[in-house]
Amino acid sequence: MPQRREDSNEKKRIQAVQTTLDIVEVLRENGGAGVTEIARELDVTKGTVHNHLATLEANDYVIKDAEETYHLGLCFLDVAHRAKSRVSTLDVARTEVDKLAERSGETALFTVEEHGVGVCLHVAYGERAVQTPLHVGYRSELHHTAVGKAILAHLPEGRVEAIVEERGLSEQTDRTITDTDDLFETLEAVRERGIAYNEGETIQGLVGVGAPVTDQSGTVLGALSVIGPASRMGEGRLRGDLSELIRRSVNVIEINLTSL
Repeated sequence: MPQRREDSNEKKRIQAVQTTLDIVEVLRENGGAGVTEIARELDVTKGTVHNHLATLEANDYVIKDAEETYHLGLCFLDVAHRAKSRVSTLDVARTEVDKLAERSGETALFTVEEHGVGVCLHVAYGERAVQTPLHVGYRSELHHTAVGKAILAHLPEGRVEAIVEERGLSEQTDRTITDTDDLFETLEAVRERGIAYNEGETIQGLVGVGAPVTDQSGTVLGALSVIGPASRMGEGRLRGDLSELIRRSVNVIEINLTSL
């Protein structure tokens, strides 16, 4: 069953709307599903699922194939486009992410924070980039990624505490930070050097370097990162050339943002 974010508005939820969103989430996670499968996963009646799907289908948000399997409709592409368009930083960041991928030969991305998680808004692949789960719209916890720690380090302390309380510090690998004190110590180091690292904390053997993008008031707008296999991105490269590439790209983005 889809994981639901708990918050102070829990009692204000409209159940019918929540059921529709849960169905959409099942289709997203499974790549498509039939009425019986959805009903079983959400523990609701098949009639309820069918009614919700019929409404979604009538509004072009789902499609049904010849085998009676439902899939998310392409209408969501327009919704995604509209959502991304409100992030003014994206147009400026996209060019620099593409350059980072080309110059490093690895995977580069731009991520923002929303509801306490990182959301990837642009990803580009260099000629040697390895396959990862990353895609535009990919959501991940902040405490175990380079972009996430870069963002957390520049959020108000109270906001970070609230995110940790709500989201927790799940262990992805044996190198993931799972202690709050250790996280805050790490974030202090990130602030001091302006660079964050992922040392195999998300996927074993995958490392990354990231840096925050801020406006003139110091408000964090997102973060850039380059990720790749530890076999190619050793300590020297991670803390040397790649960190410098990231710093230059961030500098370009922040200068361009002042002219918008």
